[in-house]
Amino acid sequence: MSGGKRAFVVGINGKMGRILAESAAEYGYTVVGGLDVVSDGNNVFDSAGKVNIQYDVVIDFSRASEQTLGATIALCSDADTPAVIATTGYSDEQLRRITELSKRVPIFRSANMSLGIAAVKAAATVAKSILGDRYDIEIVEKHHREKLDAPSGTALMLADALTDKSNQVINRSGKRKCGEVGITSVRGGNTVGEHEIGFYGDDEVVTVSHSALSRKLFAAGAFKAADFIAGMPPAMYGMDDLVRSLLNLTHS
Repeated sequence: MSGGKRAFVVGINGKMGRILAESAAEYGYTVVGGLDVVSDGNNVFDSAGKVNIQYDVVIDFSRASEQTLGATIALCSDADTPAVIATTGYSDEQLRRITELSKRVPIFRSANMSLGIAAVKAAATVAKSILGDRYDIEIVEKHHREKLDAPSGTALMLADALTDKSNQVINRSGKRKCGEVGITSVRGGNTVGEHEIGFYGDDEVVTVSHSALSRKLFAAGAFKAADFIAGMPPAMYGMDDLVRSLLNLTHS
């Protein structure tokens, strides 16, 4: 059975685009069309200007590029529609343009749509506050061989939660300095995504980790995010906002 809410997917012919289309009804959505590099004449368009269908939310799981970002901005602006943006690897200028868009329509942007990763992030920040500065922190992330960006957007998001960018060291060489957070990337096989945060002390090691077993979990998170921003005022929202909303529902 098709769902009642209409989603338009940027990057619809990619792995995540296909999963979104296959699982949409489970979350009360119908994927009514999408955008990709090749138009197929069946509501898949190769430019935003050709889109002639109605939708309630744009979900962007494409690769970071001027073309796809421009399309997402146009799709949201033309139809005054919110967007869930899960694409990673944007430049600072591209991120600025997304922030400008959020002044006109609600935008949910996250490097990772997994609620499990949100829990890992929360646990890691608590662990740091308890363990203090005497523990060295290292993040190791693993993904499939075709992933373009490294480190992953998720690893950078986790690092940002633990320290500022000036203390982050990517693929270190040489001796570590006090207070640094190291990030190491591994690429190989068909690994969906693994992230581990290690707190290394003199007498113990504490780890917080997450393994994605299926890309479907990212689709579930994207549709939850779409539900969350429906009817919200224009602003930039993220996984922390969604988690706070879920906690309020649990405690109410």
